[in-house]
Amino acid sequence: EERHRQLVVSAPTDTAMLDIIDEAALIVVVDEMHRASNELRLELANFIKAVKSAGKKHPTLVLVGTTMDAERLVAHDPGIDRYIKEVPVPLMSEEEALFIIKEGFQRLGLRIPEELAVRIVVSAAGAPTIVHALCLDAAESAIDDRRDDVGEGDCKAAVLAYLNDHGRRLAGAYLRAIETVGPKRYRKQVLHAVANTDSDYATMDDIRTWVSANLGEDTPSTALSGPLRALKEPEDGAILQDVERFVGGNRVHNLTAFTDPMMKSFVRFMGNVDNTSLMPSPSELRTIEEAES
Repeated sequence: EERHRQLVVSAPTDTAMLDIIDEAALIVVVDEMHRASNELRLELANFIKAVKSAGKKHPTLVLVGTTMDAERLVAHDPGIDRYIKEVPVPLMSEEEALFIIKEGFQRLGLRIPEELAVRIVVSAAGAPTIVHALCLDAAESAIDDRRDDVGEGDCKAAVLAYLNDHGRRLAGAYLRAIETVGPKRYRKQVLHAVANTDSDYATMDDIRTWVSANLGEDTPSTALSGPLRALKEPEDGAILQDVERFVGGNRVHNLTAFTDPMMKSFVRFMGNVDNTSLMPSPSELRTIEEAES
C-alpha cells in the first residue's frame, strides 16, 4: 500500500492556516526583530496583508526589537501601514529606577544610602535589566555577609558580576575596541558619541559635536575619521557599521550605527559607571577582555 503525507498548509498565508490562527485567537510575539533579515520583514508584511485581506481579526502580532527605527522591525508597505501601531518604550526615568531600588531593598529588609542608590541609577543609564541585575547582586553580596546595610563594596561587586555574568560578550567587544593609552582616546570618544545620539544613526557632525563638547575643545572631523574607520574594520570585530537610509525618497550616506543594537545601552552604561567610582579595577577588566578574546 502506497501512502502519501500531505500538509494541510504549506505557507503562513494559506487560507487554511489563516482560519486556524483566527479560530484560536492567537497572539504571536516575535522578539529580537532588529536582527531580522529583509526577507523575514517582507514575509511578515505579506502575512499581515493576507490576514487583513481575508477579514480576520487574529493573530495579534507583537514585534519587539531594540531600536528607535521602526523600519528595522517591519518593512515599509503602503498595504499594511494603516494596521501598524508603533509603541516606543522610553528609557527608565530616574524616579522609576529609584522607586524600584528603594522598594526592592525595603522588601528584602536591607538599607541602602540615598547617594549610593543614585549612583546605581546613573550607572544603569535607563536600562531596567541593568538596574535589576546590579540591585540583586548587591543585595546578595550584603546578605552573604549577614549585613542589613548595602555598601559601596557590594555595588562594585555587583558591577563586576554584571560584566562577568550578563555583559561579558559586550564588555569584551567594548574593551577591545577602545584605546587604553593616549590623552584623548578618540575611538572611545567616538563610541560614546554614537551611543549618546538620540537616533539609532549618527552622522559625522553628531559625532564631532559630541566629542568636542566632551573634550571641551573643537575637534575636527579629520581627527575622528581614522578612529571611526577602525571601529568598522571586520578584523577588529566591527563594533560599528556604515548605514544607508532613504529620507524623503533620497539616499542618505555617511550614517553610523552599532552592529549590535544592545551595544548602544551597554556603552552608555560603561560611560556612566566610569563616573560613579563603581568601575572594576583595570586588572579585573583585563580578565574579562582576555576571556572573550
